[in-house]
Parts: sequence; structure tokens; C-alpha cells
Amino acid sequence: MEKHTTEITQVRHKYQALSKRKFFKALASSFRRKNYFEKHIHDFFQRLAAHSFPQDGKVLINLHNISKQFPVPQNKPSVLFNNVNMQIKRGDVISLIGANGVGKSTLLDILVGYLNPTNGNVKYDLEYTWSPTEKIGISYQKNVLLSSLSVWDYISFTHRLYKSRTSLEDLIIFCYAFGIEKFCRMRVSKLSGGQQQRLNAMLSLFHNPEIVLLDELCNNLDMSIKKKIIDFIKNYFRIKNITAIIISHDIYEIKHIANRIVVLKDRKIANDLTIKQLMHRNGGIDRLIAESI
Repeated sequence: MEKHTTEITQVRHKYQALSKRKFFKALASSFRRKNYFEKHIHDFFQRLAAHSFPQDGKVLINLHNISKQFPVPQNKPSVLFNNVNMQIKRGDVISLIGANGVGKSTLLDILVGYLNPTNGNVKYDLEYTWSPTEKIGISYQKNVLLSSLSVWDYISFTHRLYKSRTSLEDLIIFCYAFGIEKFCRMRVSKLSGGQQQRLNAMLSLFHNPEIVLLDELCNNLDMSIKKKIIDFIKNYFRIKNITAIIISHDIYEIKHIANRIVVLKDRKIANDLTIKQLMHRNGGIDRLIAESI
């Protein structure tokens, strides 16, 4: 065990760029170590906790009077939502919930700049060079991964694109945490929808984002892999004080990750409460979630 750990650690300190040969060699070696992930996840979070992350509660995104309309036949625009106002502070992990079709994904698209609002504006208080999206990690339910590439191709490309500081040792931990460690040689076209979703979610964390947007992270996953991913993300967000917005219909996911619930209903934000407020007023969040979705 000590020899194996030393080997990976030396590689991690010696090389910044990822080497395919060394990655698969280290991955194969970890397969031979019983309960490798369970034994090393604690060390991963200890290394993470050794760093200092901002705890200032600063407002990072401000949505002001956001409205969105889409054209429909007979020149009668379809109003998705009107005058949406929301402040998103550092450390907020928001579960954005609502029935299908209320505009949750559209609001996320506006927030990240993929869509323009019909009215209103989005203001960011982030340090960036070209665009606020540099500080935002995104994982959508509908994947847009090129199916001709392999999982390793995507990992390597993302690592180079963002000049990621994710080490070889930590990359293997990420692969285990998101349940893709056995699929790294496969083409994306051979992965199931859930496996692609997990790959997308993992890659959304590679460039050290301040804000993470997750769309149906655990949709259609079995309970064992769901619990492993949620436990990892919960601890990762908590230690780094990451700001996140999660679209989800999964009560387990909402209850274990979010610290704030925002309900989109009847073309507006119907509720915006912290988990503590919900516990004080309603004694829990199950009823609100059930009524909202």
C-alpha cells in the first residue's frame, strides 16, 4: 500500500500534465487494492481542507426582474416566467424545483448566458478574464458529448483546456466518486445516459469553479451509486464553500445537498427559503417538494 501510494504521489508532484500511460497504470494498480476508494477518500478531503476558501457570504449573482417569453403561432408570446428576482450568495447550494415545463432549465440557461432574458438582467460579482462562464461549472441533463471520443479523451481535453491542477491521484478519486473508473477506455457512444451524466458532472468540477450548475444529477441512478456521488459532492461543496444551483426531482438528492430551496411556480418564484427556515416553519421539506414537483 505504501509503495503504491508513494508511486502515485511522486507522479502527482513531478507532472502537471496528465499522461495517459501513467493514468491507466495507476488506475490498474488501484483496482488491485481492495477498497482503494474508501481508504483514500478521507485523505482526499483532508488535502482539500488544508486550503483556505472564502467564507464571506458575498452575493455572486443577482437576477433582477428576469422575464422570458417565447414566440408561438398567432403572434401570442408564451410567457414562461415574469419578474424573477434572486440573489445567489457564496456558499448557497440552491435546489431549484418545480413541475416540468415551468422554466427551470431556461432560467439556468439565462443565468449562465446561453439565453438572453426578454426583460431584466443578470449581474455577476466574479473575477474573470473574458466571461463569467470561466468561473461556472455546468452539467446538463441532455449531454452534448461527442460520441466518437473516449472517456479518457474528454478527461484529458478538459484537463488541458482549463489548465486544471487536478493531480493524477485526485483524478482517480474523482473517477471512483462518480462511478466511471471502469469506463475510462470506452467511447462515449457506448456509455449509458446515466454514465454520460456522471462524466459530465465530474468534468464540471475540473476548472475549480466558484459556481456549479447541475441539471438532474442523479436522474435514474440506482441508490448505491447515487449515495456515493451525493456524499462526495456534499463534502466537496461544503469544504470549498462552493455555490451551486441544482435542478432535481430527487428528494434524496435535494435533502442531502441543498441548504436553500427555490420553487418556480405560476411564472414566478413562489418560495425561496433556507432549509433551516423550512424546518422551523414546516418541520421538514418533504411536503413542499412533493407539492412543487
